[in-house]
Amino acid sequence: MIKINSIALTAALCGFSGYADAAGCHPAFSGSATYGPGDYVSATSTVETTTACTCGDSGCPTPTGQTSGCSTTTTTTETHNYQCVSGANSAFCSQAGFEPAGQFSDSAWTKESAVCSGVVTPTPPPTPAVWSSESGCPGAYVSGTDYEPTEKVSVAGATHTDVYECAAAPNNLFCGKSGYEPGTGQYWETVWTALGSCSGSMSPTASPNFSTLTDAGGCPDAWEAGVNKYEENDKVSKNGLVFQCAAFPFSGFCGQTGYEPMPDDGTEYWKDAWTVVGYCSGTISPTASPSFDPANHVGGCPEEWVGGTNTAYEEGDMVSITVSTSPLQKIAYTCKAWPFSGFCGLYAPNSGLPDDQQGWTMNG
Repeated sequence: MIKINSIALTAALCGFSGYADAAGCHPAFSGSATYGPGDYVSATSTVETTTACTCGDSGCPTPTGQTSGCSTTTTTTETHNYQCVSGANSAFCSQAGFEPAGQFSDSAWTKESAVCSGVVTPTPPPTPAVWSSESGCPGAYVSGTDYEPTEKVSVAGATHTDVYECAAAPNNLFCGKSGYEPGTGQYWETVWTALGSCSGSMSPTASPNFSTLTDAGGCPDAWEAGVNKYEENDKVSKNGLVFQCAAFPFSGFCGQTGYEPMPDDGTEYWKDAWTVVGYCSGTISPTASPSFDPANHVGGCPEEWVGGTNTAYEEGDMVSITVSTSPLQKIAYTCKAWPFSGFCGLYAPNSGLPDDQQGWTMNG
């Protein structure tokens, strides 16, 4: 009869599990290490061998009065290699009670039948192809860093350095988190892509060149909230910078709350509606009073504009707007063709509202 007891479960498993098939023993199992599917360890056990002997003979333990059924027991030690199983049970490979040669060893480990001796010679992991898109290695990975989409990092190993690329948004938000460390984290493959190996360091890039902003002269008015307050190309200023309202349909956001250029709360919704176009100082000089060219005199003035519905005026209708009472001067306007004629009854030609020029053409 043979009885086996585990007596030696020491030392730690090396980080790489791809050892060559050999008669040598893998590193001994360690209760403080973490193991996964395919990992190899070794464990030493006592082997008790019971052999029948002739009662009364020298070396044969014989109870008083016993004349048959005597036996002798010898104890030896054996070391075997074990491999952590694949599948769900691999989760038990690091747990107490499931250690190789332990009570529930067969649930988590596969034992090699041959006795091993000495130390197995590990086969180093293969070196990935050289990452050729750049020369040298990108910066080393640092846990807790906020990585940008497609940002690249390097991770130094025992024999080579690996290069990884962070995933596109929004998964890049996990690239610096615990558990997502490239190559080793439990979930690293969900946010990192292995690109190859590298050596050395990247040459520093030249200092960035910044385009010079245009001097816009005096500053336009500061931004104010208001529905339909701004239209395409309208300008405002803040902190010495000039901002221009975007083209339709984004111009609809220019006056809305939350789209103030460079707000104090640091949000960047404003970039959907405004573009920095220059810098300014002081205020814009007031424009001179309008002058009238006698050559554009249209004769008698049509009737003054009167507000109404979108059908109050039709294409070709003319109105006048008084711009000076002393001396009396008026400007004549003609209603545009449909569909712009729908604005003619809603907006006076010089109302100052965003749509006042949608329906009217100035004649003189």
